[in-house]
Amino acid sequence: MGHEQAEALAFGTNLDVIHDSLDETMAYQQLMQGGYAFHMRDVFDLREELTRIRIEGTVIEQEALFDLKLSLNALEQVLKFLDSEKGTDFMPLRRLCEGVSVDRNLLKEANRLTDDKGEIPDHASEKLAEIRRDIRRKQGTVERKIRLMLSEAKHSGWSDADVDITIRNGRMVIPVRAADKRRMRGFIHDESATGQTVYIEPAEVFDTNNEVKELEYAEKREIHRILAAFSSFVRPMLPELHQAWILLGKLDLTRAKALLAQKINGTKPNILPKPYIDWIQATHPLLYLALKEQKKSIVPLDLKLDEQQRILVISGPNAGGKSVCLKTIGLLQYMLQCGLAIPLKQNATCGIFEHVFIDIGDEQSLENDLSTYSSHLISMKYFLEHAGPSTLFMIDEFGTGTEPQLGGAIAESVLHQLNEKKSFGIVTTHYANLKLLADKSTGIINGAMLFDTRRLQPLYMLQTGHPGSSFAFEIARKIGFPEETLAMAGSISGQSQLNFDQQLQQLEIEKKEVAKKQTELRLADILLNEVIEKYKRLLKQLEERKKTLLSEAGREAQTLIDKANRQIELTIKEIRESQADKEKTKQLRESLQLSKTELVAQAEEIAQSLAVEPAENEVVVTDLKVGDMVSIDELEITGELISINEHEAVISFHSMKLRTSPEKLRKLSRADSRNLVRENRKYGRQSIMDDLNEKSTQFRLTIDVRGKRVEETLELIAKYLDEAMLLSMKEVSILHGKGNGILRRVVRDYLSKQRNVASFEDASAETGGTGITRVVLK
Repeated sequence: MGHEQAEALAFGTNLDVIHDSLDETMAYQQLMQGGYAFHMRDVFDLREELTRIRIEGTVIEQEALFDLKLSLNALEQVLKFLDSEKGTDFMPLRRLCEGVSVDRNLLKEANRLTDDKGEIPDHASEKLAEIRRDIRRKQGTVERKIRLMLSEAKHSGWSDADVDITIRNGRMVIPVRAADKRRMRGFIHDESATGQTVYIEPAEVFDTNNEVKELEYAEKREIHRILAAFSSFVRPMLPELHQAWILLGKLDLTRAKALLAQKINGTKPNILPKPYIDWIQATHPLLYLALKEQKKSIVPLDLKLDEQQRILVISGPNAGGKSVCLKTIGLLQYMLQCGLAIPLKQNATCGIFEHVFIDIGDEQSLENDLSTYSSHLISMKYFLEHAGPSTLFMIDEFGTGTEPQLGGAIAESVLHQLNEKKSFGIVTTHYANLKLLADKSTGIINGAMLFDTRRLQPLYMLQTGHPGSSFAFEIARKIGFPEETLAMAGSISGQSQLNFDQQLQQLEIEKKEVAKKQTELRLADILLNEVIEKYKRLLKQLEERKKTLLSEAGREAQTLIDKANRQIELTIKEIRESQADKEKTKQLRESLQLSKTELVAQAEEIAQSLAVEPAENEVVVTDLKVGDMVSIDELEITGELISINEHEAVISFHSMKLRTSPEKLRKLSRADSRNLVRENRKYGRQSIMDDLNEKSTQFRLTIDVRGKRVEETLELIAKYLDEAMLLSMKEVSILHGKGNGILRRVVRDYLSKQRNVASFEDASAETGGTGITRVVLK
């Protein structure tokens, strides 16, 4: 049923239908990732059988009843799950099932009338149970009698000692030697291939076996009656069952679409109800799968077509990806309007086109007397007659197949008229006049497939805004074409044209490299600022610690003073009380001297705990002057002192200026200064690299943001992604948990807006599923 519906998929323009199809696909994909996928293997196509039993008097087949039971139970599980609290997370699937239900009595009756093996059980009716009891009782009687007679036959030598009861024509028989067959009364049912053994049903059990046979016929009649009664019971419910089976087909198709989306990294983009294309990192699904098998990566496509820039003219080298680019656009747009998820970033935007016109390949025909060019002209005629503002046309190798100058002129005229009709389109060409038309016509833009002229290989990257070169000479040289032939061709075409094409293409490549370097420098600057902030925090903590220690020392000193005063007062009091007894006074003085010694020792301990050893090379601030080479040891930075006052010093290092306090500076000796000059280049980025190495060892591939507020989460993720890019990490994970899915949506919305994010998806079910988002960085 799902296969039939897949065959019936067609290009559509109803935005609501497309949205519903994509929502259902995404919901089912989420369902599978959560481990809740429905098992469609227990669903059988019973439409023909259900149609047959509509006629009064017809009876459902026993096998069909068993399939109906399995299918109804599978459908009941689907409906029960989607109607539960968990089902609220999959609203598109719940809406798909609206209006479909399983009659509880029907499900109960189907389960009652068949067992797990598809047989009708004894309890299906009282009469069936009674018939089967009689059958078992009589079969037991027959077996006992035959076993007794087999023992007598063996004892008499009519049968071999190792034989046993066997079945012939549905009856139990005794194997007897052919020579002794007349010694046993009964009916011969069969004989062995050699004729040495005959199989006899003894006359003593013949009547009982006949009774068993009659009971078996009665059993069949009762089963037929039960099936007939069930058919009459289910007949009024057939319209609802037909709707249920249509739903099962839709669920099967939705599951297939979800599996396809999972396989090709398909997603649902933003969709506008008008012609529009703003694609980010789109890929051709078949090419992606083929390269994945070869363990190669695909180059994604970025493209934007709107009302101001509707037609893209792609030029570039042969085998550079022009046709693949065109086919990618056509296939993805067609898939989207068939309701299929397409492989591009979620924040991409797609539009809806009323018509898609395609002219790709060779349509020549001997039967219709059509040449290659004639077939192209027929297509162009159709395009001109039927194209409109909501048309998307695609033309491969526009203008080829005839004399270049005339073919280019016709192609230019056709493209001009299609542009006047406000149609959208993509064409590939090598013709210079079409490239010039794009530069001077509103609504048409040039695009180039980039080519690395240094390595002589295509980059398969589309760059809009400039035309591309065919690089015929470079490709010919790469495959070993004769140099003298290429030299002659160069003189014919003009060397200036070749140099211009090469320089234009190389400029585009270098432009991309510069943009990449700018990103790296920005990230390095962020890291440097972060390192400086870290040391500032450490310095602040040291200052606070110093104040704390001084405060504690003050309190302890005051404690010592108070203790000494108390000791002195106590001594004076005791002297007065002893009325200046010499011996007593002497003892008190010795005790006071001992207390003094202890207090001095305690004071020295406090002083030592607060003492700071002077640095070996410490320089008085007044010794520093502008032009000195100095070092900030705590930051591992050395440079030239360019200004200094009582409170602030400014040093220059590696084209940057840093403000700091003068007491942090250490003046370098002349030898150190000379070494610094010699090692300046080598040391240029050593400090930064050390920090990079430290960050690399401490960097975790997963960040946990569970329980964080939204603002805090986004700040943590932004900083985390910057560090990951700086450290050239290709893949990281964000642990946000499942919960109500709010934090997951916030994280994904933020990721979809980041240019440095290539793609993101849920982790596999084994590694966290929807609770973890796996992020692939560019």
